[in-house]
Amino acid sequence: MSKSKIIGLAALIIFAFGMFVTQAGAATMKFRIVYFHTKVETIEVGDVEGHNLHLGESTGLVSVETGEVAVATAKWFADYTKGTGIVPIAYTRLTFEDGSTIGTKGIIKTWPDPKGKGSLFEGTSEIYGGSGKYAGIQGKGSYTGRRVAPLGGGAQLYFDWVLTYTLP
Repeated sequence: MSKSKIIGLAALIIFAFGMFVTQAGAATMKFRIVYFHTKVETIEVGDVEGHNLHLGESTGLVSVETGEVAVATAKWFADYTKGTGIVPIAYTRLTFEDGSTIGTKGIIKTWPDPKGKGSLFEGTSEIYGGSGKYAGIQGKGSYTGRRVAPLGGGAQLYFDWVLTYTLP
């Protein structure tokens, strides 16, 4: 075996071992958040028709795959043109029944549902902190979702999340 093949094989083994060690200590939490927008401020940009900036606050119920429940609060900013755009920043805090919390910071891509049934979402997040049983939590998440009512106060939407995290 040539020297370059040995080095390549060694690098592959080290990479695979590193992936195993990283994943071995990680846990996954799957849940759905059903939100209602409690406050939305909209400003028309005025450059093209339908271009708006939105600043909002949402609250909702979290249903974890394990049966655990939590309350979610979100603060977000959106830049949409005719329903398509991005939420370049969304802060979400989950508060569980025992008072433990998980905080995330995420980005969401939004576009109209081609079936004409609201809007679709997909995004990623980073965990920025936690308390109680989640003190010291670190990790990332991804989510998809749909808004089933128009944007504005009271809009109904949901997100299906997967968080992958480690605890100290």
